[in-house]
Amino acid sequence: MDAAMRFAALVSGPPTELRLDRACALMAEAFTGIDASNAIANELDGLADLCVVPSLHGVLATLRGRLTGNRSDYYDARNSYLGDVLTRGLGLPITLSVVAIEVGRRAGVAVEGVGLPGHFIVREQGHDVFGDPFNNGAIYNRAGLLEAWDGLTGGDQRFDDAFLAPVSDRNILIRMLNNLRMLVLPKADAAQMYSLAVMRGGFVELAHEGAEHARWVRSLN
Repeated sequence: MDAAMRFAALVSGPPTELRLDRACALMAEAFTGIDASNAIANELDGLADLCVVPSLHGVLATLRGRLTGNRSDYYDARNSYLGDVLTRGLGLPITLSVVAIEVGRRAGVAVEGVGLPGHFIVREQGHDVFGDPFNNGAIYNRAGLLEAWDGLTGGDQRFDDAFLAPVSDRNILIRMLNNLRMLVLPKADAAQMYSLAVMRGGFVELAHEGAEHARWVRSLN
């Protein structure tokens, strides 16, 4: 079973078996052919060992200076591959947030993803404490986040409390695949289109895309 099929099986299987680090490793392997799962786990374990304070502040302090947002080449596909993000120290808001979530899980801190319009940040579960791994691990309380809102989101969307709700791991993975879809489809690379179709097909939430996925796979022929 190839990596794309294993990813689809993981996201369509028991919820208790879904972990972001494993799913992201499979996602990257499906597109690159490189199995970096052990390296990813080791890197995340190492970062967690460096986390002195078990809090969101502590997690972001650990990442600060080691990982940051790739502003100069935002649309480089490597920004979406967790292994490359950890190796290069560069990533997108969402992949850097995945690192924070997984380091937090290992360090005993419940870190959750927050999908803002056009941006992605994290929060500490049960607290109005928000962090932005893409922007040097900036920390905000609710009032500070409101002040920074237009700068973070581009000013096209008015603030709504609903945007601060934590998003599920499944939604994080779908959002990551949305980013990769924008990169893969214009290139019309048959193998990558196959991987994209299989992985997106694993989500019942994306069942309405079935006919489109079939067209992508037919392109192999």
